[in-house]
Amino acid sequence: MSKNHPLNDESLKAKNYHITFEQRPQYLYVYVTGKHDSLEISRQYWLEVAANCQKLNCKKVLIEEDIPIAISMGDMYQLGTDISQMGFRGVRIAFYDRYAEQNELNEFGELVTVNRGLYGKIFNDVNEAETWLLSE
Repeated sequence: MSKNHPLNDESLKAKNYHITFEQRPQYLYVYVTGKHDSLEISRQYWLEVAANCQKLNCKKVLIEEDIPIAISMGDMYQLGTDISQMGFRGVRIAFYDRYAEQNELNEFGELVTVNRGLYGKIFNDVNEAETWLLSE
């Protein structure tokens, strides 16, 4: 894990989430956790992921989210629209949420982002996410 990366700085402890980045041999692994989600929290952590992908020139990213309280369907629509403008063009995104009850919401987010030209997929299992990510 790149502990000296500016996005892992001590100043981030004031946020309502914690994010870690690990550069794995074929992709960037991201783990994000928090007590609750909001549109602003999600925007912030997706911006951090985009910045790391651009800095490291990565074309594959696996995001594991561990946030028990989800955003609303309306916020998910807005988030999907926002994500499509964050610089993920050409990046293959695998997204795994530890909370299966959020699957319908995440599938809606996948639909919104894919309809806006991104290449991503939602998974209920982190190993399936990794397999898909590395399949091309």
